[in-house]
Amino acid sequence: MKALLLLSAALMIALGLTGVFWPEGLMELAKYSFTRSGTYVIAAVRILLGTFLFTCAGATRTPKTVRVIGFLIFTAGIVGVLISHEPAQRLSEWWLAKGPDAFRIAACIPLAAGLFVACSALFRRRNA
Repeated sequence: MKALLLLSAALMIALGLTGVFWPEGLMELAKYSFTRSGTYVIAAVRILLGTFLFTCAGATRTPKTVRVIGFLIFTAGIVGVLISHEPAQRLSEWWLAKGPDAFRIAACIPLAAGLFVACSALFRRRNA
C-alpha cells in the first residue's frame, strides 16, 4: 500500500514541478486534456489516482486528510467525464488565456498535495 501511495505522490509532485519550472509544457498538457480523447484519459488517471489515495489512506499518518484528497481527485475525474465538450473548451480557452504564470500558481496545488501525501506515508506517528 505504501508503494501505491508513494507512486501517487510522485505523480502529483512531478505534475506540480513540471508546472512550476516548465509551465509551457503543462499548457500543452492542458490543451490535450480538453480534447475529446484527452478528457477521458485525464479522467481515468484522476479516478485511478483518487481511488489509490482513498483506499490506501489507512497506511498514512493522516488517513482522513489523504482520503479527502483522494475523494477530491476522484470527483474531479467524474466531473471531467460528465462535462460536455463546449463548456470544457471554454474552460480551456479561459485557462490558456491566463498565461504561464497562472499555470505556475495552479501547479503548486498538486505539488503541495503530493508532498503532503508523501510525508504522511513516509513518517508514521510515534505511539505515545
